[in-house]
Amino acid sequence: MAKGAEKRGGSRDFADLERKALEYISEGVMIISAAGRVIYMDRAMRRMLEVEDAAGEVDLEELDRRIQIGMGRPLSWVLKGRGRAGSWEGEASAVTADGHAVLLHLKCLGLEAEDGRRVHLIIARDVTRERILERQLLQSQQMELLENVSLAVAHEFRNLLTVILAYAAMIEETPLGKEMPEVVRGIRDGVSQANELTARLLSLTRRSGARSEPVAVQQLIDDVAAVMRKVLPRNVALLKPENLDIVPVMGDRNVLYRALLNLCLNARDAMPDGGTLSIEADLVEVGEDEVRDMGARAAGRYVVLSVTDTGVGMPPDILKRIFDPFFTTKRGGTGLGLSAVKHGIEELGGWVKVYSEPGKGSCFRLYVPAVAGAVSAAVEEAGRVPPGKGALILAVDDDALALRVMQKCLERWGYRVIVAGGGEDALTQFRRIADEVAAVVVDVVMPFMNGEEVYKELRRIKPDVKVLAVSGFPPDTARRIFHAEGVPFISKPYACSRLGRSLAELLGRG
Repeated sequence: MAKGAEKRGGSRDFADLERKALEYISEGVMIISAAGRVIYMDRAMRRMLEVEDAAGEVDLEELDRRIQIGMGRPLSWVLKGRGRAGSWEGEASAVTADGHAVLLHLKCLGLEAEDGRRVHLIIARDVTRERILERQLLQSQQMELLENVSLAVAHEFRNLLTVILAYAAMIEETPLGKEMPEVVRGIRDGVSQANELTARLLSLTRRSGARSEPVAVQQLIDDVAAVMRKVLPRNVALLKPENLDIVPVMGDRNVLYRALLNLCLNARDAMPDGGTLSIEADLVEVGEDEVRDMGARAAGRYVVLSVTDTGVGMPPDILKRIFDPFFTTKRGGTGLGLSAVKHGIEELGGWVKVYSEPGKGSCFRLYVPAVAGAVSAAVEEAGRVPPGKGALILAVDDDALALRVMQKCLERWGYRVIVAGGGEDALTQFRRIADEVAAVVVDVVMPFMNGEEVYKELRRIKPDVKVLAVSGFPPDTARRIFHAEGVPFISKPYACSRLGRSLAELLGRG
């Protein structure tokens, strides 16, 4: 009995030590019950919100008034919508008791206690000073970006001034007559183009905070491409879509323009021996249950803006650091460009994904919220995913995590799945059960044996084999890597429903 009492006393002492330790960490910690009552708030959190005593003073309703998650969403939106998914991370603006504003980086976790009660753990860090410094650094990065394009734009501007001056001289030398309308039209066109160039330069230097408004994707890409054509060497080809039928994005046009231009300039520098720079756009739907797998901030429709190059690519040790402020592999670079891209897109409620392999190039994909309610003629029908009915699928990917997600998605839609961690493994398994396999889902870029080589071998074993290709690169870029007529593509990261529908269509069940 004495031992039991000692054990209970020790447990209480340890719990007391844990609580005291929490009081001395710099992050704010808060625990909220499922009913919306604040169970615990540490010293740092009280200091951030300027709350004297959380007990009985602050509840979820009060926190909703003080903390906004972006686009006017209250804290309860995260707890209700994301607590079930497990976690949420992002930035919020908060108002202290005396009315001044602070910026907080929040991590929200949905937890279950031993007795089955659900609670929400919130960890907060005050990033107000960091963001002020970042804005100053962003201004420095904008000047670097401006320097990158200013010489080419200045050259083009001089060309336009030459045109205007030449036509002006013609006016002086030409008597009024038939040629006069054409001369005046030439001056007007030159001035118009010079005005457009000036507007593009101004968009690089504008310092206003991020706004949220509909932005036409085709026009955005056209404007970036117009500048890039002035700064690309002759051995780099530029590919972009024409007449896109896609919904507008919801964001700040200047932020998006700078982000795309930054990525395009980096792509140019990654191709010293020439190559292809591609700008593409696609529309994806992210479901509530797919938010974590895709790295999304919230469920919904997103426009994916992709910038792809066929340059030197990046090894894993570089890839994991590219968004760190001041990290650069360029001589004379500031290391702020990609950090600014990531921060800008996240401010708009989106996120950034990168795919790269040494010698194969890189692809940056910007996920930007689509305008709510807007519909394009080519928008993908979400609909019900046709069931797999036990059909056997061979899933092939050298990335273990991606393979696990693929298997999980396919099994969810009623398929039986055999997995292979590479080309050789896939062919070994396929030879054994080729007659039973309904389709093969294969990654395009893999070491030792890539997707195209796997596809050719599969065709030798079973000429009518059905194949669905997946790739971190956008479809148009992937087709230039994977030469297989008639093989459908989907881009990573894909929603489970997108994978299910694509496979159903391949099998004639769509």
